[in-house]
Amino acid sequence: MLSAAFRKYPGIRASLLLLLLAAAVPSEAANTVSVDVGAVYASNEGTSIDPALGTIRGKLHSMFNYTSYRMLDRKRRSLSVGEEGEFELPDRRTMRATPLPAQGDKVRLLIKISDGPRKLLTTTLGLRRGGMVLVGGPSHKAGVLILIISAE
Repeated sequence: MLSAAFRKYPGIRASLLLLLLAAAVPSEAANTVSVDVGAVYASNEGTSIDPALGTIRGKLHSMFNYTSYRMLDRKRRSLSVGEEGEFELPDRRTMRATPLPAQGDKVRLLIKISDGPRKLLTTTLGLRRGGMVLVGGPSHKAGVLILIISAE
């Protein structure tokens, strides 16, 4: 029955083939990940919270035991799957992020944080596109750095 339709209307076969090819090839957007990294200074010096952190205030207080939180820096990079991007952190530390293959609306990131030649952390994060992870990190001044890592 379907083969008769293909013979009668040859354009149907070409259209169906194009639809199948489009479904089989991943879109470029799925192969690109926008990685956003915020560096927050957390300490017990004072009781202020940076207004830029207002939307995650509750998460910060529930996960960490500090009274003051200040956003130091925020950077965004658009990376292809397999491409490594470097983010400079305070105190001459660096974070490297590499998107890994993932399914659906998931994002996987290989994260490497180092202090010069010394490796501090290597891990793989799994999150939904648009999701966020807070990573309590190395010491900084009288407190610590907290990294806010999100990916879309």
